[in-house]
Amino acid sequence: MQPLNLSFYLCLLLAPLRAALGGSLLDYGAPPAAGTITQYHSQDEHGQYAYGYTAPLYSKHETRTADGVTHGSYSYVDARGERQTVGYTADAAGFRITSSSLQQQPNKETPEVAQLRAQHLAAHAEAKLRLAGGSSLSPVQDTPEVAAAKVAFFKRFEAEKLRHQLTKPVVKAAIQPSYNIISQPLYVYRPASGYVYKYNSLLKAAPPTRAYLPVA
Repeated sequence: MQPLNLSFYLCLLLAPLRAALGGSLLDYGAPPAAGTITQYHSQDEHGQYAYGYTAPLYSKHETRTADGVTHGSYSYVDARGERQTVGYTADAAGFRITSSSLQQQPNKETPEVAQLRAQHLAAHAEAKLRLAGGSSLSPVQDTPEVAAAKVAFFKRFEAEKLRHQLTKPVVKAAIQPSYNIISQPLYVYRPASGYVYKYNSLLKAAPPTRAYLPVA
C-alpha cells in the first residue's frame, strides 16, 4: 500500500470546516486578466493628486487637496467572499478610518501619543513666532554636549592652522641680473675735419662732456 501524500491529508482536514461554514470560503486562483483592471492618476504643481485602481476583487482610490487633507478608501473580498470597505481621512485632526468590518475600530490616541502631539504642536507654534520676528523668544542655548564639541573643534582648527603655517614652504624672490643698457648710437658730422663721429653712452652713466645732437 502506497503512503498518502500531504495534499490528501489537508483535504480530509479542511472538508469538515468547509461543510460547517456552508461552503462560503473563497477559492483563490489565478489573478484576474489584465483587461479587467483599470487605473488612473493625475496631479498638479500645487501638490494635489488623485489616483486609484479597480479590479474584480479589490479597489483603491485616494485624493489630496491643496490644503494637505487626504481622503481615500479601499475595498477587498475577504476569505468568506464578503467585500470589505475601508475609508480613511488624514488632516490636522490626525488619521481616522471607518470600516465595514466589525473587527476594525477607529484608532484612538494613547496618552503618550497625545502628549507628544501636544509638544510637537507647541514647538511648531514657537517656530512660527520666531520666523515672524517675535521678540519674546529667547535664543537657542547650546547643550553641554554641543558646547564641548564646539570647543574641541576650534582647538583642532587652530592647531591645524598653525601647523599649516609652519610647514608652508618659503618662496624666495629670485634676484634678477642687472644689465648695462647702451644708448642709441649718434652720428655727428664735423664739417671742419670731414669726419663722422659715433657716440655711445650708458644710460646710468654721467652725461658726456661733448655736445651732440638730441635724438628725435
